[in-house]
Amino acid sequence: MEYIQTVLLQIEASRLERASEANGLLAELDEHRNYLRQQPGFRDIRITRSINNEGNVLVLVETRWADDSSLVRYETGTDNVGAIVNRHRDVIVRDSIQVLDMEALRTESSWRASETVTEARQRVTLPLLVPVGVLAFALLVIYGLSRVYLELNKDAATGLAAGIALGVLAIAFYLANNPRAPGWQIAGIFVVAGAVLAGGAIWAVSEKDSTSAQEAASSATPAAGSPSASGAASPAPGGGGNLTITMTDNKFDPTSLTATVGADVTITATNKGTAIHNLRIAGPDGKFNTSDDAVSDPALVSGGGTATVKWKAPSSAGDILFQCDFHPTDMKGTISVK
Repeated sequence: MEYIQTVLLQIEASRLERASEANGLLAELDEHRNYLRQQPGFRDIRITRSINNEGNVLVLVETRWADDSSLVRYETGTDNVGAIVNRHRDVIVRDSIQVLDMEALRTESSWRASETVTEARQRVTLPLLVPVGVLAFALLVIYGLSRVYLELNKDAATGLAAGIALGVLAIAFYLANNPRAPGWQIAGIFVVAGAVLAGGAIWAVSEKDSTSAQEAASSATPAAGSPSASGAASPAPGGGGNLTITMTDNKFDPTSLTATVGADVTITATNKGTAIHNLRIAGPDGKFNTSDDAVSDPALVSGGGTATVKWKAPSSAGDILFQCDFHPTDMKGTISVK
């Protein structure tokens, strides 16, 4: 069963030349084919012309649809044959426009030919394109999101994950309520998602390279007047008073400090990475997360931030451990009390 809309009209003989111009009625009807091919349920369009006894041109426009809902959706839309005809009433014989909706049984030969072509295309292309496309998109999602998450702090990563989840739900809701959504809409969703993921991955890689270059330049260029700049060996930071330490993603620099027995020590920790870090010094019992720990103030140090730790060295010599609570496996070090 097919559903057919037939639009019948007459073009005045004296205005046929105007109707045949580039922006005229006939040209616009012919260009309408491209729009129709993107509509769900569309089968075919036929435009025929003949001349009647008065010399006027009789035009018959026939569009064929797979189901009545597709035809109704097309007829009630803003871009259809009826709208095109109304824009060119100046070349049409008055009261000659007729619009008919019909049902028709397709002939077995035409139906079988169209089905054969469609089936052949699906059998060849779908088994190849679908798995390859799904695999490529999955790899892009895994790589792109992992690179972006590594460059974001904890709060930003949580917000991004929540936004992605809401976006996926919104797209799923739209597709579930529009099971006959045009293919270009579905393809557009994947293209936009792929572009965003690719852009995020490129940004994350360039951001990491920039940070690594800055760290390398900083470590290779000692400050003027420092022992390293003057050619002398640089001793490990130590003693009482003030100590400094740098936090990056994900390590301390240096990882070994020295302090004098019983000294009051202030450690300044600067976060030169992008992730959140902190500095926790274990208490005399050698264990973390107990009441006698010394923790940086503030306890969460964002990228570019600075914190201080006020710490009382033990009254006896020994090694004291310190770590970052957010990266305890990678970021740890030792304070040698002498």
